[in-house]
Amino acid sequence: MTNNQAGKSSLQAAEILFSPLLTLDELGPLGQIAITYSVKENGCSHSPSCRQRGKHAAEPTTTSLKEFRGHRHHERVCRTCGGADLPALKPEEIASVEELVLLLPPRLEAAQRRAEAERVVVARVSAADALDERARAILDGWEWRLAEERQRAERRSADVLSAVTRCSEDRTCTAEADVSFDPRTLKVDFRCRINPMHGRMAWDDETYEVWKQWNEVEYDTLALIASLIAEDDSCWSEVYGTRADDWRAVTAALRAFDEANPQPMDLSLNVRCGLCGRRMALHERESRADVPSVYACEHRHTDGRFHHEEKTDVHRVVDRVLLDTLNGRFFWVTAPELAPAPAALVAYADHLTAKIATYDAHIGAAKADAALSRQRTDLVARLEQVGMIKEHGVFAVAGLDALVREPWRGGSSRDDGVLTDLGRSLLVDRVACHRDGIEVFTHLDEGTALYRRLYAEDLRKEIRVARSRLQMLEDELTELEETPADSPSP
Repeated sequence: MTNNQAGKSSLQAAEILFSPLLTLDELGPLGQIAITYSVKENGCSHSPSCRQRGKHAAEPTTTSLKEFRGHRHHERVCRTCGGADLPALKPEEIASVEELVLLLPPRLEAAQRRAEAERVVVARVSAADALDERARAILDGWEWRLAEERQRAERRSADVLSAVTRCSEDRTCTAEADVSFDPRTLKVDFRCRINPMHGRMAWDDETYEVWKQWNEVEYDTLALIASLIAEDDSCWSEVYGTRADDWRAVTAALRAFDEANPQPMDLSLNVRCGLCGRRMALHERESRADVPSVYACEHRHTDGRFHHEEKTDVHRVVDRVLLDTLNGRFFWVTAPELAPAPAALVAYADHLTAKIATYDAHIGAAKADAALSRQRTDLVARLEQVGMIKEHGVFAVAGLDALVREPWRGGSSRDDGVLTDLGRSLLVDRVACHRDGIEVFTHLDEGTALYRRLYAEDLRKEIRVARSRLQMLEDELTELEETPADSPSP
């Protein structure tokens, strides 16, 4: 066999052994074959002698095929060199490879069918997204985006379309409401059957239609508009046709879950509106740097305004109050009373797992809803946090034990976020956000049971130290009094 034939045979063997269509169990003893490879910065695996390897690839590594696949390097291999150097295979290994070859054709055919089905789904979703974006532009009423839609509208019927939805004014009105769409003028209107002013807010001599931000009404209106602009294309109805109903179903299911299963504990900062006492929701704005994250009360108050505070402002005040309250006694932050009970952690993990399952069972076509998606992401993150607390302890996860070890951090970094979100939630009872300021109540405030216990313990330590010092002074005095004075010199 020539070197060229041997190289070609090795490359063919590599294609089979690295195929993601085979499992480690199917490889059997072949998984112990030692191979040598080098990984580039982009994650692609190469033979050390491959010309495509480049100058910045990692040093060659020799390991077993099983470990190579365990690190998922077989999923990104160089097509030129095969991804690694294989040793010359023994006759029995060659026979095993030839048996594996017979498994690949039907699996490859099935994989191609799945890939084609996925491409069809992606194309259908892409077309549905394009229609949905057009419908949103009409709903928003942005003139600069409607020129093309107005040209299409000229050949449509002038009949106004309407649908029944539900009012959500201040989350209290549940009356039926009507949405209508004029296909010629592209005007969309909303009317609550009880109060026609619901869904509108007057501010500075301007009237704003806030109903367009109500998820249930928004999705019902988008379905009304899309049913017209989609014409004979069924992709929108296939992808988003049940979105409004699914949104109602998942929100109702989550609400029923919360009512039937009170949350056993809360590891987030308790921020309250100082005007109405309601819990303020945290709205993270990570995708847009120019829009800050805020704590917001979603209740319109008597002055007609909603109330919100920027997250950074709230946390800055909380940190300053906590550090002033501790006053250098940072060992207080790991008091056992501040740690959640192990049984409560187990119950909380079960609660989060069940709520995620409820979400997944009902989300359907509403899975692209940004608020619902963030809610699931938050549930998963909290469940992972509970797992870390079980493994490492709450004070380690919260970073409070580091504050005890390095107290200088609290004295020199008062405005640099020295405390973590979990640390704040453990130490703070509640935060009240007023129009003119932020008020913080901690578990370590003077007068609390924890403060009295910790301060009493500090006093006992000081008394013990003082008594020990006093005893040392008394012993020294006794020794001086009992020792005879030296005789004067002659």
